[in-house]
Amino acid sequence: MRYYIFAFLVFVGILFQLTSCDQKQNKLVKISIHYRKAAGDTVKIVRSNMVNLDTIGLGSVILDSAGKGVVEFELDAPVFASAMAVHLTSALSISPGDELAIVPSKPGAKLSVSYEGDGAALNQVINESVQIWNGLGKWNGAYAFQLNKDEFLDAKDSLQRGYDQLLAKLKLEKQVSEEMIDLFARYSKMSVLSYQFNYAVGKDSSEIPGSVKKVVETLPIDTIALKIGMPDYSMIAAQFYQHRIHNAVYEENENMDADSLESIFPFLVENKIKAAGYPKQVEDFMRAKSADIQIRMDGLSPQIMKLTSELEKEIISEDFKNVIREDVARWEKIGPGKPAPDFTGLTPDGKKLSLSDLRGKIVYVDIWATWCGYCIEEFPDSKKMEAEFKGNDQVTFLYVSVDRDTLAWKKMVANGKVPNGLHMLNEADAPGSIWNLYHVWGIPRYLLIDAQGRMVAAHAARPSSGDVQTELRKLLTVNRVAQK
Repeated sequence: MRYYIFAFLVFVGILFQLTSCDQKQNKLVKISIHYRKAAGDTVKIVRSNMVNLDTIGLGSVILDSAGKGVVEFELDAPVFASAMAVHLTSALSISPGDELAIVPSKPGAKLSVSYEGDGAALNQVINESVQIWNGLGKWNGAYAFQLNKDEFLDAKDSLQRGYDQLLAKLKLEKQVSEEMIDLFARYSKMSVLSYQFNYAVGKDSSEIPGSVKKVVETLPIDTIALKIGMPDYSMIAAQFYQHRIHNAVYEENENMDADSLESIFPFLVENKIKAAGYPKQVEDFMRAKSADIQIRMDGLSPQIMKLTSELEKEIISEDFKNVIREDVARWEKIGPGKPAPDFTGLTPDGKKLSLSDLRGKIVYVDIWATWCGYCIEEFPDSKKMEAEFKGNDQVTFLYVSVDRDTLAWKKMVANGKVPNGLHMLNEADAPGSIWNLYHVWGIPRYLLIDAQGRMVAAHAARPSSGDVQTELRKLLTVNRVAQK
């Protein structure tokens, strides 16, 4: 009897191992590429982070001289992804266990590449839908935001018809599952919704068709689109958050003074999201997106830090929480007392100037551009502030322009419309730019750095606030005490 039990247990053990191996193999995705035009390219397979739309790498390969290569990686669940290279771009819908090939299309085909293997038909219509979307970049010669209400509705209806035709085509394909059909239906719906949300941005209510107005007043609820990572859903959520939650909180509290509102703003936003009654997954997503946007815009305040602690405890998705963790870690590097990252620019006379050249002085940094109206509105107060510290060589006012138009910057500096101070041009796109080092999301932006080159504030007060002078005097007092 013991022998039979032992034999049975051995059999079960072997079966378990085989099943486990099979399950592990079923997670493996294999994407073969055979596209001679992309020979030598590095092809990256990436998906979108739904909170901030950053790309998350899944795998990559360098194609050989014949344009051939294979990317292998594991997936736990279906995702929307992209294949990206210099000479190859493709949207992808992939699932655990898929073996998909990207190959050249036949002459006369709509797309330069076609698909073979698992999910080929679905990926074909997805990429044809991208082509339809790109074709609507202009409608009758005008960009979407330039269209009047009737023209926009015609363009939107044309987009919908194109997607409907692709859906009908997909339904006729053999070996296409109901899940694939449903997935494309959701994908096309999100694309049309995104088209409408994009149109409504920055327009007065009277300029938006009634049907579109109704659409953009509500966040579409689609947990599958969220889970699978449809980028359009993330973009819709970002626009909805900005206009229907973030801006709405300001409008609802317009009679409250700015400082009082800022102190409770993160929690008013939280309450608004929670009151909407979203499914848990969508609520967590919107809470994470809200925190990410607020941190990117305003950095780390005590209120934001309290909020991030709550999110860490209450949000389920590790993907969502990781975004907030990374945001906090990034901003803590330029928190109070941390070394101020050095940057270099060119003065109007073409000389190099670095932040580190000003060590030993308290530095108030104004990040601006000639095209930024809000920046220029602050200049009269900046001039008054400079006048209060005239002759004090322990304080420096540094104006860092992020203009691309060098001549416009030089002209404005030369004509005296800007405060005196020190001026430099620092291109925003450079890896070591002030824009990247200090996580600038919009201008004007102000920094305060002490005489030892340490951060005092990564989001310092504006000149018009009247608070900067007090902070500068505090730092001067600290310097005098330290020198005794």
